[in-house]
Amino acid sequence: MPKRWLDQAAGLRQMVATPTCRTISLSGGRGDAGTTSLVINLAAALAERERQVVVLDEFTGLQNIPHRLHLAPGFELEHVLRREVRLLDTLIETQYGFGILPIAAQPQLLANLNEGEQRWLAAEFEQLTDQLDYLLLDTRPAMAQGVPSLSLAADDVVIVLSNRAESLTDAYATIKQLSTEYARRDFRVLVNRVASLGEAMTLFDRVREVAQQYLGDDIQLKLIGYVPEDEWLNRATRLGRPVLEAFPEAEASAAIRQLADAMLRWVPPRNAAGTMASFIYRLIESSRLLAERIPHGQN
Repeated sequence: MPKRWLDQAAGLRQMVATPTCRTISLSGGRGDAGTTSLVINLAAALAERERQVVVLDEFTGLQNIPHRLHLAPGFELEHVLRREVRLLDTLIETQYGFGILPIAAQPQLLANLNEGEQRWLAAEFEQLTDQLDYLLLDTRPAMAQGVPSLSLAADDVVIVLSNRAESLTDAYATIKQLSTEYARRDFRVLVNRVASLGEAMTLFDRVREVAQQYLGDDIQLKLIGYVPEDEWLNRATRLGRPVLEAFPEAEASAAIRQLADAMLRWVPPRNAAGTMASFIYRLIESSRLLAERIPHGQN
């Protein structure tokens, strides 16, 4: 039986053409960028706006979203690839209107799928995501081993930046790696944990100038907003809840809701994946590229 939340808001949606699901990767680095907290809260904000949202979680253990939300861990993608469970069985429901799909797996497992296995996984994924509006991807930073495969497969890449030297360094490293090695040209930038729009613009301009100086003018960066440093957001994180639900009047809650409203107006990218099957094929191909970079015998 389909998960309960997947049946919400189905009435009028079934009377019109189902919109293409948009895949958005959020990638941060060191410097307390706060990427996972932003993913959680953006998913909750989009769900507030009656959008169907699933978060793909590329992390494991204490870093992953179920742990952050104090949810019991379940099956993982590797169980699906071994045909022990269906993909639907890995979906974790939250009380905040969105689902979580743990997708951490060794790149070699996806890279080694044969044609029939690829079609089977694509069909599983399309069945699960048939009514979705957004997939938010909580991705490993480029400083981790290899390259964030989810970022390679996504329609949009959002670089999360904070006012720390290591965050600026990692943001540029991610842009450089995805542009020079994987031909990604367009990036959106979200500045987190700053005091004002002016501070956010200063940090954004610094990264953009360095990127265009060393990578070329064809690298396009766009500032999509900022989330202020807010003790209420930090407190909600410690409580294992979205700040929108725990402290709806907080400054961070207002900023995240504004960002969600802006995301609803984003123009589809030129290289949009189109279908969830296309996304899976791109994910598999990106895993192959990633697997090629990992020395033999390492995971």
